[in-house]
Amino acid sequence: MTEHETHEAPSALPTLTKLGNTATGMAVIGAIALAAGYFTDQSAGHRVFAGAYHYGFIFWLTLTLGCTTLTFLHHTIRAQWSLSILKVLEAGNKNLPLMGMFFIPIAIATVAGHSYFPWADPAFMAKLPIQKQQWLNPVAWIIRAVFYFVFWIWTTSKLNASSKAQDVDRDEARAEWRRSFAPPLGVVHVILLTFAFTDWLMSLNPMFFSTLYGAWHMATGILMTIAFGTVLVLSMRTMRPFARAINPALTKDLGNMLLGFTMVFGYFTISQFLIIWSGNLPEEIIFFVQRFEGPLVYVGLAIVVFQFFGPFLALLSGKGKRTPHLLIIVAGWIFFFRTIDVWWQVVPFFKSASIAFSTLWIDLAALVFVGGVWLILFVRNLKAGELMPLHDTRIQDTKLALEAH
Repeated sequence: MTEHETHEAPSALPTLTKLGNTATGMAVIGAIALAAGYFTDQSAGHRVFAGAYHYGFIFWLTLTLGCTTLTFLHHTIRAQWSLSILKVLEAGNKNLPLMGMFFIPIAIATVAGHSYFPWADPAFMAKLPIQKQQWLNPVAWIIRAVFYFVFWIWTTSKLNASSKAQDVDRDEARAEWRRSFAPPLGVVHVILLTFAFTDWLMSLNPMFFSTLYGAWHMATGILMTIAFGTVLVLSMRTMRPFARAINPALTKDLGNMLLGFTMVFGYFTISQFLIIWSGNLPEEIIFFVQRFEGPLVYVGLAIVVFQFFGPFLALLSGKGKRTPHLLIIVAGWIFFFRTIDVWWQVVPFFKSASIAFSTLWIDLAALVFVGGVWLILFVRNLKAGELMPLHDTRIQDTKLALEAH
């Protein structure tokens, strides 16, 4: 594409507007279906509905925290490849207050009743080791949750504001400030993320224990976020301002990052499974015992085959990483199978395999509802600022150099 053609390229804003309109439809349809699911749920304590809601919450929380993690990473190492999706990451982490609001019903259900988290029942809590009783105290659990969200919202707001200000004044001192601010607080973020997934997911079965669980979800969240950003940016590669930046070197970098974190996902997954299998301890194996019942074992097999081996083999090809439309397919495939993976992670905590598939529509309703609201605000956040960072033009300069060569 020549420089003249780049300037004549259509704006990406109408496409984002269409995405926002689609998201509105998703939110409305999802809300209606989710309400129907609540009133048709006859399980004790509305466990089926609770599992569906938690699935929707955890999936979109994972994407939001993936955006947060990559925001810290970008400002720590200032990588060139992440510039292409930086504004996507910032728009995503601005949804942290939204995820805090979606967490409120979970907190209320936990404090008000015993059906959401088993450890909220004093009789069940008394059976746990003293260390778990101290950690899973409902009051402490709520205080930690508030601290997690306050920390994430405060730190990302500071980073986002600095990045936006530098787009205006081009003051390189702001980038140096972010480089000093992001690394230590990024370490704190990783620790809090591990605690959060322990509190909000692993403790759904308080007898289960895994030291890799937080790192596993952090890695898969990063993979999910890169896939999301890749699909979004490359889908608008012929539109302003992305047309000025997308080049084979960039798509190859994005493909390499997808390949790298696909391998990290595979490594963490097999490591956790082998450690638990070889240890064969009751407090560890319960996670896989629940997921090896009935058809759930085939879902797990599909995740291994299609979320690891499929993308891994596709991304080994240089052509697959350099060709935008092929990379969109692979990234979309990864993101789609994350919906299945998170479902396999969350739902068996709440219901047996026989019930899980018969009430799958409620789970999908929660996924669509939370996702619709998330995307509405995401599009609004993205359109409110620049779609590409103006303070760092390395990607645009690289494309111009390639075209000149």
